[in-house]
Amino acid sequence: MPLMSDVLKRPRLASKFGEKAPARGGSLAAFRAMLPTLALVGALWSLSSWGYYALVSAMGLDSGYDEASVLFAAYYVLWASVVLLIFRPVFKGLLSRPVFFGHALALAPILIGYGAFVSLALPLLPDVSVFRAPSNPPEFMFASAWYYLPKSADILFQQVLVAAIVVRAHRAGMALGGISVMLALLFGGFHLTLAFSGFSPLYVARFTLAATIFGLVIPWLYLRSRHGFRWAYALHWGFYALDAVITHLLLAVPAWMME
Repeated sequence: MPLMSDVLKRPRLASKFGEKAPARGGSLAAFRAMLPTLALVGALWSLSSWGYYALVSAMGLDSGYDEASVLFAAYYVLWASVVLLIFRPVFKGLLSRPVFFGHALALAPILIGYGAFVSLALPLLPDVSVFRAPSNPPEFMFASAWYYLPKSADILFQQVLVAAIVVRAHRAGMALGGISVMLALLFGGFHLTLAFSGFSPLYVARFTLAATIFGLVIPWLYLRSRHGFRWAYALHWGFYALDAVITHLLLAVPAWMME
């Protein structure tokens, strides 16, 4: 399978879909061309978040991911489908039926592996202590394995949005380094808003740092590596798995409380 950047550069493909091949113009001009896309992505992300909390409130749930896992997995798959439809012109030539099913088949064993991890391995770790946990803990600290079903769909939704930004920026003529810096600032800045939700400074700091690093790396994965979407999805999911392990080990119930 060719690299995404190679496909995007093909003159015939660009001509076929009525688009010009990427021209390396000024970074500022490319960023201005990206503003409508960034605004649309921000609106979709915000609407999905608002819809989630509205449904959780209407259903009287404490944790939508844990208490209505199948519903919210379907919710985020629906949002991912909506994004694909909205950005269909952006993904033209990149997401044929064989490619789509190729991604699905390749990700299936990865998801099965992560599912086995949260179902079999994670419960073996010490429980998080309510005394050591922050006053406003994130849902995953005390969640069951079912929490990760909608989380997997949520990650899919986020990665489709990210892919739309990367592809659109590349076609706007933005250099790889510029795309990386832009995504790092956007992702890092977005995760700083977690502070307004009452989460602990340590939680906000580590997720902001991880999001910033991920923003720097992900354009390279999409544009310079084969099967970039699969790598990006697997790494995104893997961070949550790693964070869950570290959290359970650092905030475990003290041994003296278990005697």
